[in-house]
Order: sequence, then structure tokens, then C-alpha cells
Amino acid sequence: MSSGQGAVKVIVLLAVILPVLSGPWAGRTIQTQQVCQHAILLLSCPPGETLDISFANYGHIGTKNCGSAMPPGGCRAPDSLTIVQGMCQGKQQCYVPVSSAIFNGDPCPPVVKYLEVNYECQGPDPCEPNEHDSIDDIWRSAGHNSTGRAEAELLDDQGLAEGWYRFVSEAGGEMPTTCAPVNSCGTRFPVWMDGTVPTVNQTQDVTGCINQGGCCDNTVNLKVKNCSTFLVYKLSPLPAADPSAYCAGDRVPCPAGQGSPNGGFYPGCTDMFPKLRGAPTLDYHFSQTESYFLCDFDGPTWSNITWVVEWLLDDTVILTEQMPGWVQTAYLDQADILLNTEVSCQVHGHFDGSNVTTVPDKSDPFYAGIVVGPQDLTVHEDGGPANFTVHSTIALNCDVMIVNNNGYLGRPDVLLDQCSLSFGTGSWGIDNPQTVTVWAIRDFQTDGDQYVQIDVIPSAQDCDVTPSGNTQDVLVTTIDQDSSQAHASGDPHYTTFDRRRYDWYGVGDFVLHRSKGRPFEVHSRVWRCWAVSCNCGVAVREGDDVITIDMCDGSFGHTAPAVRLKSQKEPAKGMRVTRSRSGRNFKVSLSSGAEVRTDIHSWGVDLHMKVPSDDFGKTEGLFGTFDHDSSNDLRTRNGVISNDPNAFSWSWRIPAGQSLFDSLPDPADTAGQAMTSRYDGSVLCACTTNGPNCGDPNTVPTFRNDFDIDITDTLVQRRARGYLRSDPIRVTDKSTPAARAPFPVGANATWPTPSGITLENATVMCKEAAMTSPAFAACAMLSNVDVFSGVEDCVEDIKLTDNLAFLQQAAMMMEELCREEALKNVTLYDQKDENSTALPPAFVGSSLCPGRCSLRGQCVNATCHCDTGYTSSDCSVDMTKPPALVAIRHGRTCDVRSGVCDVIGAVGDGFLDSRSLRCHVERGSVSVLD
Repeated sequence: MSSGQGAVKVIVLLAVILPVLSGPWAGRTIQTQQVCQHAILLLSCPPGETLDISFANYGHIGTKNCGSAMPPGGCRAPDSLTIVQGMCQGKQQCYVPVSSAIFNGDPCPPVVKYLEVNYECQGPDPCEPNEHDSIDDIWRSAGHNSTGRAEAELLDDQGLAEGWYRFVSEAGGEMPTTCAPVNSCGTRFPVWMDGTVPTVNQTQDVTGCINQGGCCDNTVNLKVKNCSTFLVYKLSPLPAADPSAYCAGDRVPCPAGQGSPNGGFYPGCTDMFPKLRGAPTLDYHFSQTESYFLCDFDGPTWSNITWVVEWLLDDTVILTEQMPGWVQTAYLDQADILLNTEVSCQVHGHFDGSNVTTVPDKSDPFYAGIVVGPQDLTVHEDGGPANFTVHSTIALNCDVMIVNNNGYLGRPDVLLDQCSLSFGTGSWGIDNPQTVTVWAIRDFQTDGDQYVQIDVIPSAQDCDVTPSGNTQDVLVTTIDQDSSQAHASGDPHYTTFDRRRYDWYGVGDFVLHRSKGRPFEVHSRVWRCWAVSCNCGVAVREGDDVITIDMCDGSFGHTAPAVRLKSQKEPAKGMRVTRSRSGRNFKVSLSSGAEVRTDIHSWGVDLHMKVPSDDFGKTEGLFGTFDHDSSNDLRTRNGVISNDPNAFSWSWRIPAGQSLFDSLPDPADTAGQAMTSRYDGSVLCACTTNGPNCGDPNTVPTFRNDFDIDITDTLVQRRARGYLRSDPIRVTDKSTPAARAPFPVGANATWPTPSGITLENATVMCKEAAMTSPAFAACAMLSNVDVFSGVEDCVEDIKLTDNLAFLQQAAMMMEELCREEALKNVTLYDQKDENSTALPPAFVGSSLCPGRCSLRGQCVNATCHCDTGYTSSDCSVDMTKPPALVAIRHGRTCDVRSGVCDVIGAVGDGFLDSRSLRCHVERGSVSVLD
């Protein structure tokens, strides 16, 4: 379509970019667009920028051919610039129709015209106050020599954000346009401007030269705009190298601390305030009459000077003194400080009549108080102690409390040998430390490594220097160590420390356990029961303590345990023998934390043993090697690993008369023997905020109803009265040495048994026995407990003996494993006592009743509620039957000529643990005929 038909076209043309090199638009980037008549001109700038129209003409001036020649002298619409500026100035984009109607008439009717526009896209005006940042730094002056300034004090514009800046310091607001020397402008390598300053309101691209010794060794691109009364510069971060910064101004500033009538610049620079010759020194002085801190400083002693001394505690000013110039010593009495703070002094001065002063010079701090070290300790549950020391840096009379915070279970994880310290004026300084010993508690739990903070706290009532409230502390890491249990139950079935099971039917005395690292061993005595064998006694030795629990000196089925303290020395601290109220359970607790428990039956005893982590890798005997490797548990006495329980067990048989039942070992203090207790006999305490709790150093978790009658003192008294006046009866060894077997068991044992019990019958009965336990449901909730773990042994016992006496072994073994898991696994602890101490799971503990209430009552909250006609703590006493005297130990008579006869051992059935229980003894005489 021809232009003569009046068609309208929208034409977007690429701009012609013309840098203007002179005149009022010098340094600006001008763009030009030309559009022929009857089209629409589009002008557009990038986001954030606006149009600035500098020229416009509608007509024909010979710069574009739209189909007509330029008329002579050209053709111009007189209001072209005003009209285009009115439509586009300051906008991001605009549309201009190219027609005579827009431009108030046709300036040359016969000619095809065009519109030509010159414009620039501009961002925000950097001259506006909010469009630039200010830099006020006199040290940027090209007249400032930076030589000698510390590296950290040099200016460096590597991190300067890109943008527009104005220099506003008194040193000058313009970048120098000649080479600034190295080590000027407050930096190492200064940056100066290679270029000229533009005219007012003009912006110009210039080069920034970095002088690294050659005046312009590296460059950066800059912009500068003349804002009439000041200049602004568009700066960028400088390359990462040695310190480099932009210069501004050329006035020479006075050195720090000097001033002049010229606004702080040369000439005429003089000191503005007096200066010290170095930092003050602080010393502590003590005598029998006074204690104080001395602050010394060195400065001019002129009469027109006033020194200001400030005393600080932990950087807080507590006292200010003013003194004339010739006094350069200040004193602070010890009574004016707070304990456990840093004391320091700082000094500054001024000329009289002037309020100009320097930044204070400060002394090194002096810590006045209690110091502990080291502040990080590590102790192992199976290891020795660690120590930290405590000393005071000043002379004072003060009591110091030591408090160890409880572990996450609410119980202490460490024990200390003292919970308080006393300091006197004669026991201060680093050469007079006091030592505190820290032990990790052996807790027999799988609770992981723990972190305990020990606080050392000065007493507010017992210090002649007021405590600040600041405390010193020690962080103790306790390394968890494993412990283990082993069992010998029934006729008997053995479970080693590493959970290996095997059966053994030998008769005699055997090494059940022996530690190779310390004087600790346990012997078992085994007698024949039915066609198999059963444990009938246990002897325990740790250090010089020897305890026996022996029911082997009576007839099978008609005997009771005799508990004896055989060693003649005083029991070790921490050794205790306790029993249950029914008298059917005994426990020997040893100083090391080891534990031996017995369950008494008519046919013998079940044995359960717990060893501490001290014995890891150091055990031998029938309970195997505690090293988490069950494959080597059957290690014989001579060190050979066997897979034959018969050969293995026989190797640990003790010759007649040599076991702990019959003889005492050598004293434990024999040279070369290890100590009984890792605590070395120390009196150890849990140091709580409520005071020390000292005593048994082993924290062995237990349920509240376990073994609550302590008979240790009774055993000591019996020993003193000579109660053990006759030797126990030794069990005859029924073995056949040539066959290396105790006697033939199992060879003729088949299903069904002689009485008709089948394998299926026995399995059902043993499972039902386990399920009759009040603890069955609770134990079934523990993932690591097999509630039918005792069924296999129970079935085997029935097969070998054709007797149901072992039926309850299925329940007993389940309860034992359940008890062990519940006490050891701290993730199960679900309750707390009044002291916020975590307790073993109540849902297990409440279901563990003594002897399963003898199947004659209900177990409610760990207490037996007996059926009608039965009583005692385990419902074992039939109230319809009178107590029966089974036997008198060592005979019914006692010869007063050869022994002490004030205590007689009576074995009976149906006895109650009651204060009303009485016995009757008659004194008689026997005539001896020649």
C-alpha cells in the first residue's frame, strides 16, 4: 500500500548509538531513531531507566530518504522537540504517531516527511542524596603517608559494594587526577583517576589507575558525574591482592592524637592530649595487713595535666580516680573487687581546660579468684580416676563448694573424693593447689558416654571477698563400659557371659569364674540330684572377703542354705550380703560391683553372676571368657579352646580340699596382686547442691523389692562367736575318671519318660509354666527377651529326671533375663522418684514378685497377695500346717567344753520371718563312764 493512501505502520527501529564527545552532552550515550510519515515511533529503555529527549524534528533535513528529496534549506516543524518531550520525557517507553496532525500542521506539504529523535536512557540521578553513599575518611588523602601502619589498619576496598559514592572528608572530595604515590591514601596501592572532570550535570566514563610501583599497573572502569557543587563516582570492588583503596583529596592530616587550626591538617599540628609511654601495668600485692592491686603508668609529669584512672571488673568500670600529672600510681583495695572476675585499669589524660582526651590505655587483666584445671577430663567406668586442681590467685579466706551435676537419668555419673575445699590467706597462688579426684561410676547400664559438668562455687557466706556469681567448671566425659551376667540353673544348664549355652552334669567343686586381673573368683559345689546333678553351693572370694552359701551338708531334699563369712578380716567397704524376706534368695554384693545371686530350691540352687567391665577379657572358668566372642568360651584350664563341654568342664574341677569351701586363699595384699576395688578404698561422694552423698561407690540399678534384708553384720557377729566350729560335709565325687564323665545321663533317657510324659507334653507344660509368671506379659514387651528362653532346658530336665520339680525353671529363667534387660537398658526407664532420678520400668518391676508367689497368690505391684490359707512374702507358708523342724546343724547336742553353744543352726519348713519366732534349748549333762 502506498504512503499516499494514509496507511499507519508501527515501526520499531534499532537505535543508532552515538557517543557525544563535546558540548553539554559530552560523555553521554545518545541514541537516534528515524521513522517515515504515517508510521508510529516506539522509544523504549531497559527496566529501571527513563527517556531523556535531547533532539526531535518532524520534516526533512536530508538525514533520511522516505521517497522525496529534501526541499531547499530543509523542512522543520518548529515545535517538534517540545511535542516529543511532552509525550516521552521521563518515561520508560512511549509511542509517537508520525503525522502532521501531531506536529500542528504540515511544514512542507508536497514532501514525504519523517520524524528524527535523539535520546538517552538514564537511571536514577546519582546526585540525589539517596542515590549515593558517602565516604568520610581523611586517611584516603593522597597527602597521607601510610608507611608504618599495621597491615590490619590499611584501607582495602576489595569488599566495597559496587555503586555511586561521594567523598565527604575534610581532606577533599575529589579523586586525584595525577599519580598518587605507593603507600599513600591510607593503603599500600592507591587508586587515582586517569581522566578529566566532566562539566556540570554530565557523566563521564574514566579509568581508575592502581599504582603498584609503576603509577598505572592495573586499571578499573569508573564513572564520574559533576553534580555542580560536588562529584560522585561509580566505584567497583578492587581486585583481590595486596591492600588497595580509592584516593580522595590531597590535604595532609595530622597524626593520630594531634590537631591543628586547619581542621586537623598540616601545617600547625600539635598534641591534643597527653600520651602514655606504653600501657599501664597491674600487679597484686599481699601482706599480713593489707591486700591491694597496684596500677602503674608512665607519662609526662607536667603540671597542666590531669590523669584519669578507671578500675574495671570484667570490663565494667567500678571506680574512677583523677590525679595530677606527677602522680602516676593508683591503688585498689581487694575488698572492692568481686571474686572470680578480671581486674584491670585503664588510664587517659587531658590538658587542664581541655575536654579532648585520648582513647584510654588499658593494662592486661588480672584474674582474681578460683582457678581450676584442666577443664576437660575423661574417665572410664572400668578405669582409674582423673584429677583436677583448684587454686586461688589472691590471698583470701574462703570455702569452696564442688558440685557435680547429675546425668541424664537423674543420678550422678561421677564420684569425687571431696565436695568442699578451704582456702586461707597462706594457701594461695599456683604453687598451692588442692587436688580433687574424679571417678566414673560403674553403673552396669548400657547408657552410652555421658558428659558431666562439675562446678566449683565460692561460698557466699564463707568468703572474705564477695563472690561475683561467676563459677569455674570442669567438663567430665565418662566412657561407658559393658558388663555382663552368666547363669547356672536347673540340673544345671550354663549360660556364659557371652551368652553361650551348654549342659554339664559333673559332681564336685569347680571354678565357676576367675578373674585374671584381680583377686576375684567364684567356686561352685555340685551334688547329684536324681539322675543328674545340681548346684548346691557357691563360694565367693574378692580380695580378702570369702563368703559361702552352702546347702550341700544335708541330705538331698532336706537341707537349707548356710551362709558364712569365712574370711577373718573385716569385710571390705562396699561388701554386703542380703537376702529376700522369704529366705529363698541371697545376694553377695562386692566392692568392685560384682554380684552373685542364688535362688534356693529343695534340690539345690540356681546361680546368677554379674561382673563389672573391669573383668572384660580377663575371665576364665565355667562361665567362659567375657570378650563378646562366644566361640572361645569353652577354654580349658590349660588354654585350649574346646567344643566338648565335658572335657572343658572337667578341666576346671578343683582337687579335694582346695576350693574356697574348704580353705582360705593367701591374703590379697600379696606382692603383685591387683587391688580388690578400683576405688582404692577411697571414700567417694556424689557432690550435690544439697550436700555430699557419700557411701557405696557402685550404683547398681535394682528394683525396690529386691533383697531388702542386710545380713552382713549378722554374719560378722556369728563369726566372732565362733559359730563356724565344724567343717562342712564334702560332697563325694561320683565321677569315673577313666570315662571323663560324671555319670551316665541321657544315655537311656528317651521319650516318653518312664512315667509317660511325651516331648509334646513336656513342651506344653514348660511353656505354660513360663506363661504362669506374673511377669510374662511385661517381659513379652521387651524386644531383647525371649519369654520361652527357659523352655528348652525345662524340657531337657523333664526328660532326664522324669520329674516336674524343674518345671518352674522355664519361668525363672525368663524372669531373670527380663530383669537383666530391664535394669541394663536405660531406654526402658519410664518413671522418676521424688528426686527426679530415673527408675527402672515399673511395668516390669511391678510384675516381679518373690518366687512367683509360689503359685498361691496374685502379684500386684511387686507384692504377693496370698490365697486364703497361705502367708509369707512369697505365699510359701501353709497356715494349716505347723512349722516343721527338719534338722539341727552339726547335731542336736553341743559340747560346751569344746565350742560356743549360744547359736545353733536350725533347719525347718514353714518358718516365718517374724520377731515372735522363738526356739527352746535345754542344758543337760552327760555322764561319761570309764
